[in-house]
Amino acid sequence: MASPAAPHMAAAAPATRSKGLSLLVAAVHDAKDIDRVDLKQVDAASGAIVGKLDAQRAGSIVATGGLICHVPTGSGVLRVLNPVTGAVNIPAGSTMTVDGRPTLSSYVFGQVPNTVEYKLLRIYTARYHYKPGQSCEILTIDGSGDWRWRPAQSPPAPVDVTVARHRAVAQGFAHFLMASPRSPSSRVGDYDGIASFDLAKEEWRSSLLPAPIAANARNCCHSSLSLVELNGCLVFVYHDYLSCSINMWVLEDLAKEKWLRIESLPFGSVLRGWEEPDQSQPVPLIPVTRRPPEIFAQPLMVLDDGCIVFWVQVPDGVLRVYDPKTRKCKDVVGMGNTCSIVGSYKVGQVGFALVGQGE
Repeated sequence: MASPAAPHMAAAAPATRSKGLSLLVAAVHDAKDIDRVDLKQVDAASGAIVGKLDAQRAGSIVATGGLICHVPTGSGVLRVLNPVTGAVNIPAGSTMTVDGRPTLSSYVFGQVPNTVEYKLLRIYTARYHYKPGQSCEILTIDGSGDWRWRPAQSPPAPVDVTVARHRAVAQGFAHFLMASPRSPSSRVGDYDGIASFDLAKEEWRSSLLPAPIAANARNCCHSSLSLVELNGCLVFVYHDYLSCSINMWVLEDLAKEKWLRIESLPFGSVLRGWEEPDQSQPVPLIPVTRRPPEIFAQPLMVLDDGCIVFWVQVPDGVLRVYDPKTRKCKDVVGMGNTCSIVGSYKVGQVGFALVGQGE
């Protein structure tokens, strides 16, 4: 039976918020205590901390639609937190094996469109002989409290579960970049696609979704790609280190596998260290030591006014807002490089309060 768990997220000091209350969920890890993590609700427009739940045990944390799922390391418990109404604990389930081998668990959290149903997909991964094996389970989270893990299909090909930005949930599908091959004989094309899991039907698409730009045409490594949900749509993000631009494609039609290119931002408009030198200023007599340029920005969400929120984790962990009207950006808050963004949502999305699981 589920038991009452943590208190509600404590409200932070009053602050100016964005019109639509666009919030991010940040996990700030303690550099001195790797077993501790502080959860923060951050106003994406202003950077204000509007809620917090500090001193939690480190583990897997995912958030969407106003709910946070937290699996503390070694606890055997899944905590589901509604920042407004509270939290409940349910059994995390036993550790599965893949072909008899120990596994690592990873989680993806999303909402079924036009319902108040949320589903948590758990992927077990075991790697051996250069070939990862994977199996899946799924859990429905709704207002009934009748939460039980169920077996789910394995992906059509091994998906990447090690890099958080290599997966995203949009319009009821959880999308994954493919796992990088470990075998020296593997070809780049072997992982040049996107696997998609239908949360409503609880099944994988039989075919991989082709990426909008082929692997052999990219000027970056596989780890520099990312998937993100923006305004409800899946967006593929590609940092081109030859043209020094951040390029984005939106998925127009999953069934037709149709992408539309929507943005190409010069590095200097989002990343520090790429700005053109000011020719009106005299050259300094003593050379100025500059920090190395930033090399990666992850888009997180689009605000009500059309501005795009970016997360620049290296080197300082900064939340940055880009204004397409001025083509300039500003830092709204520094969270530190031990912080990771684990989810985003609009206030008021959750349509139910959490209740305990029945016998």
